[in-house]
Parts: sequence; C-alpha cells; structure tokens
Amino acid sequence: MFDATALTHRCGVGLAGICMAACCFHSACAEPAAAGRAVDAGLRRLAAIQVADGPNAGSWDCPQPAYRPATAALVGLAFLANGSTPSEGPYAAEVMRTLRYILPRMAPDGYIGQGDPSGMYIHAIAMQYVLGCIGMTGDPTMEAELARWCQRGLAVIEQAQTIRRTPAERGGWRYTPTSNESDLSVTSWQLLALHAGRQCGFDVKEEGISDALAFIRTAYLPLEQGRGGYVYRPGISREPEPSVTGVALCIRAILDKPLDTQTAATLKYLDSFPPSWGGEQYGQFYFLASFYLAQGMFQVGGQTWEQHRSAIEEVLVTHQSGDGHWPFPPDNAPQSRLAGPAYPTALAILMLSLDRQYLPIYQRQRQLYGQ
Repeated sequence: MFDATALTHRCGVGLAGICMAACCFHSACAEPAAAGRAVDAGLRRLAAIQVADGPNAGSWDCPQPAYRPATAALVGLAFLANGSTPSEGPYAAEVMRTLRYILPRMAPDGYIGQGDPSGMYIHAIAMQYVLGCIGMTGDPTMEAELARWCQRGLAVIEQAQTIRRTPAERGGWRYTPTSNESDLSVTSWQLLALHAGRQCGFDVKEEGISDALAFIRTAYLPLEQGRGGYVYRPGISREPEPSVTGVALCIRAILDKPLDTQTAATLKYLDSFPPSWGGEQYGQFYFLASFYLAQGMFQVGGQTWEQHRSAIEEVLVTHQSGDGHWPFPPDNAPQSRLAGPAYPTALAILMLSLDRQYLPIYQRQRQLYGQ
C-alpha cells in the first residue's frame, strides 16, 4: 500500500522536489551558456503552445490523438527537469494543467494507452510524469487521487509482465498489456516507471524488476575487436542497435550491476556512433534514439559523458529553430511527426537538462567503468 500523506510529511517535499533541493541548481549554473539558453527558449515555446481551452486543455497538439497523453507527459517531464512542480516554479501552472489533462485519460482497468497499438509506451511515459508529481501538488485531496491513480497504473505494468512468453522473451514487455512478446525499448520504459513507483513508496514487486533485468542481460551480444552491444529483441534480433544499447546501459546502471568488461565493450561499440543530426544509427527515430544514447552516456559519467554532452549540445543548439522548438531531421520516420511538434522539443530539453538531475528516475547512481 502507499500513503501519499505520510510520504509528503516524512520528506517535506515530493520526490522530484527532493532532488531539486539536493542539487541546489549547482549543475544548472555550470552548464554551457548556449545549452542553457536553448533550454529556456524551448520551455518558453512549450508553455506558449499548450492547449488552453476545450476537452484537450493542458495537452499539446498531436496529429494522432492517441499520442496526446505521452506527448503531454514528456513535456511535463521537461518542465519538472528544470525546477517547476505543480505548485512552484515558473511553469507551475503548465505542470498542473498537464497533470489535470492526463489523469482522466486512464481507463477503468487502469490503462492509459487505449486506442493505440503501441499503447504501453504511452502508459509508461504518463506514469513517469504523474509519479514525478506526487507529493508536490500542495493539495491533500489531489495527492490521494494521484496515489490511487498510480497504484492502478503500476498494477497494469506488473500484470502485463506475467503474460506467458517464450523463455527468450520472459521478463519483458511489448506494445500492449496482453502481448506475449518483449523488446528492450518498451521494457526500458516500463522498468523506469516501476523504479519511479518504488522511489515513491509503492509496493513494487522485486521479482518483476529482477526478471526484467535478466531479460535485458540476455540482450547483450559480444562482437569482434572487444566490442559489444544490445539487440532489440533477444532471441530474434541478430545485430545490436546503438539506441537500445544506450538505453540498456542506462537501465543497468540505475538498477543493475553491469560488469566493467561489458561496459567497456559497449562504449567501444558506441564510439562508432557519435551524435549527429540524423543518420542511419538512429533508425529514423532521431529524438527517441538520441535520448536513449544520452541517458546511457550520462549514467556512465566521467569523460565519456563530457564528450557526448558536448557533441549532442552542439548538434541540438545548432538545429533549434528561432522560436525555440526543434524540428525533425530530414530522414526521420513520418510516424514520429504524429506525436506533434512538442514531442521533439520535450526530448531535446530532457537531453540538455540531464546534468541538473532533478528527475529522480534518471539520476546518476554511480560512475561506471572506473572513470
């Protein structure tokens, strides 16, 4: 069981608020000025284009209506990642409106991804945002509502993992709550949602997290010349991919104890894919793949992260539009555009804000690989 009031009284602030107080903006002060200005411009743009009225108030325009909750949640996370909460900060009003938009989107069974064939992405992203707001609304009635809402949403994730799968896919998740398949991308989002739930004090089953980590470990594939990467679907995919290798590096850093030898081999593999504006390594999903890679490199820390951060900042700052939003590279898949123009801008801001460490689910756990 979960007691939101007890957590708030014990901590004094919500989960993201704890990180904000601990960080004391020292990382933000140290970040390169151009990246900081880019983040500020992006946040202003997102605030300016939030839907103000009607049934979609609090969201952002999406050509595919089913994607609205996920896009809204990503934008909300971008605001949280830069110091605003539902009750404090320069974008408190936008954060609260986003929360009020997302909460009614849950179906009676606790699922948020209804209406889309890849709805587990939508579900987990929305879960991460709402969990990030717990303890920070300043409204005891709303806190109780959030606690019940998150409990139901976490139960959907845990139940979906119990669907019978082949041994190679046991422990993971895929596109729907009833899927008997698994892949590293969807699994990473579900694991982070469970991680956020556990951080908030919910009773998350350790067996489920252990099984998911075991699934991710089986995705590691040694390569020639001391390199190694992770495949998208263990037992099915034959070649590693840079993006899922990045997210596997991130997940294992946060929740697992990866071997130094595997981390070294993974970094050697990823050396071949430096940040750029589009390219084959992103599989036509530029911002999501870049986000995965940035998260992995951030968790490694040290010089590895410094080099990656400098490169991705240069790419993103260079390609930001004058009004503060980010467009898609020319080779991006048309599907991503269905999430609306706020989607790439939110992910770009999240990448540029990693060093602030205001989001507990993405906070660096330890420096990897002896750096």
